[in-house]
Amino acid sequence: MQKRQTRIPRPVAKPPAEPLKDLNGRKRKEPSSAAAAPAPAAKRAAVAREVPQEDPTWEDLVAEGDSAVQCLSHKLSLKKRDTVTTVRELTLAYIKRLRALGWHLHAMCERLQSGNVALDRTVKAEANARAANKKEFLDRMAVMSAHVESLKESLEAAERECQESAEAKEALRSQLSKAAAAEDSSRAQCEQLEAQAASTADQMQELRQQVARVDELHQQATKYCAQLQEYNGRLQSDTQSASERLKAIQEERTASTEEAARLRGTLSAMDAQLTAAQAAAEASEAARLRSSAEASSLQAELHQARTERSSLAEALAAASGELARYREATGRSLDSLEAERSSAAALATRSKAQSEMNTSLADRLAFAEEARRVAEQLASARQTEVTALKRRLKAAEKAQAIAEQRSQEGELVRRQLHNTILTLKGNIRVFCRVRPVGPADKASADRLESGGPVMVFPQPGETSDGCLELTTPNGNKSSFTFDKVFGPTASQAEVFEEVSQLVQSALDGYKVCIFAYGQTGSGKTFTTLGTPENMGLIPRAVEQLFTSATQLEASQGWSFQMKASMLEVYNEEIKDLLGKGPPAGKKHTVSHSDKTGCTTVSYLEAVDCREPACVAALLQQAARQRAVGATAANERSSRSHMVFTLSVCGLRSADGQQLNGVLNLIDLAGSERLKASGASGERLRETQAINKSLSALGDVITALGNKDASHIPYRNSKLTWLLQPCLGGDAKMLMVANVAPTAAAAAESLCSLRFAAKVNATHIGTARRAVSYAK
Repeated sequence: MQKRQTRIPRPVAKPPAEPLKDLNGRKRKEPSSAAAAPAPAAKRAAVAREVPQEDPTWEDLVAEGDSAVQCLSHKLSLKKRDTVTTVRELTLAYIKRLRALGWHLHAMCERLQSGNVALDRTVKAEANARAANKKEFLDRMAVMSAHVESLKESLEAAERECQESAEAKEALRSQLSKAAAAEDSSRAQCEQLEAQAASTADQMQELRQQVARVDELHQQATKYCAQLQEYNGRLQSDTQSASERLKAIQEERTASTEEAARLRGTLSAMDAQLTAAQAAAEASEAARLRSSAEASSLQAELHQARTERSSLAEALAAASGELARYREATGRSLDSLEAERSSAAALATRSKAQSEMNTSLADRLAFAEEARRVAEQLASARQTEVTALKRRLKAAEKAQAIAEQRSQEGELVRRQLHNTILTLKGNIRVFCRVRPVGPADKASADRLESGGPVMVFPQPGETSDGCLELTTPNGNKSSFTFDKVFGPTASQAEVFEEVSQLVQSALDGYKVCIFAYGQTGSGKTFTTLGTPENMGLIPRAVEQLFTSATQLEASQGWSFQMKASMLEVYNEEIKDLLGKGPPAGKKHTVSHSDKTGCTTVSYLEAVDCREPACVAALLQQAARQRAVGATAANERSSRSHMVFTLSVCGLRSADGQQLNGVLNLIDLAGSERLKASGASGERLRETQAINKSLSALGDVITALGNKDASHIPYRNSKLTWLLQPCLGGDAKMLMVANVAPTAAAAAESLCSLRFAAKVNATHIGTARRAVSYAK
């Protein structure tokens, strides 16, 4: 069909056409100011009044099926035989349509302008409100930072005081050891004195024997010479003097022994380890009693000797009388006289030797007295030193008690600061970990066809360590921000260093939930369990809890009991990884107590753990029981959700305070698409169950993020129902999103990162601490 072209002849005498803006015969007046400008509704009413009544409205034209494009692109169909009147009518009809369209567009512009003005006002008001909120938040953060700094300074001061107290305690212990050494020296000197007393007793025994021999010689000499009576008298007096001196020495030795025993008793009261000195004191007392008995027997012997000497003196007097009568009667020969003189000289020599021996004994007795006096002075000095040490020990114990109290207060402040820091960071924190390219991946698997990287993540040492950018093979880029992003070079120790703050909260009485999320083959099991040479989060968390518990037991009198349990959720069924499972015909059921806030699983075995090695053995046992299988995405894929629970119960006997904390570490099954996994049969059912539970977890997170939600679908999955207390706001939560940096896994990584971002934007409220006091 050929298109007709119409030419309209221009009349010679026709005046030029007026512009379109003048067709209505009126000229719009612009407002003089913004204050005089009418409202948009008033403008629309004014425009409607200015349209001539005979002209059709744009709504009428639209009702007839006309549109703006058709109106503007319409061409007049005129014929050569059309008259001027016909052309005018057609032209006027077209002009009316254009005029209706112009007024319609003008009204739309007016409405858009008024809408833009209102939108600008709303944006300005919102910007002002956000600026005010930001300023208030910065002020509060500054005040909180100052408070935290002051508390840190107080804690450092308390730690310095504790260190000074410990140093003073060590100094006192060294002084006590010196006092013990001095006491040993005094004991040795006492033993020397006892040895000297024993030698003195031996010498006394020899003296007794010598006295007996002298008495025998004296008895023989009385037969021959009356002159020896005087010498015998002196010898008797010397013997009595020696006996008295010996008795005095014995008494002094007894007093010295008693003083040594008293000194031993005093020193043994200071230190319980010197109880052996009591046995020595008892032995010394027995020796003193034996010495006293010997002195009594010696006195009896001396009394008997005196009696015999008296009888001998009487016999000598009788013999002297007889000798005098004999001399008077018969005379005495010269030879007999010389023999008696020789006997008298021998007796004199023996008497001189006896005198020298007595002098030696007196010197030894003086030396023994001097040694006893020195021992008494040394014992007095040691007693004074012991008294001073006791006073210093009491002061040190008092300072130690004050330091322990300050340490307890510092520990309380530390827990409050620790809880404040985690609360400011957010109850649900999200970390992202990028696994390295493995041997099974192709060369340059982390690069796109253009040569650029699939993922851009922070390098070690960068300040912006929470940003990550993902580029899909089709060129679409997505940026995400998390609390922390770990690159492929990050070690297990670096990851746990960030998680350790949250793990410590379990020992402070909080519920803590840490779960690893990501596609299959992204490194979740390695992050949670690791290897014996490169431990993951679970063994490192257990080791930290045991170490901290041991320190609190030693320093603050706490006692802790820890029980571990492990289960898996496989095909929406709970399986105990440590026990024998429920009886025949029974199943594991989950129940929550609103009164105590505890979650229990029926027929689930909880093992009492006293050291980290026990937990390591349980992890190996659970790894053998867990369900794994091969898929197209991973030759060894975890086909179940594993939940490790460590219950911590602490009791401080000083004030009866009890803490009940729970640490949940969860290794979720790998999320994967059915098409990518290539699953069929049993693997297909496993994949469907896994995706269903992960989808239910996402629904719960979404409902928690929606403050207006009236229902949280915890019961849609066994996993979410088991984790209800943790997800419901009573616990501190952390999610570690594991992603692969390869181009083949970009789509699954993008889904994981989006879910992690949704979790990171969810606030579940402040966690509550489980503290009670024993009645």
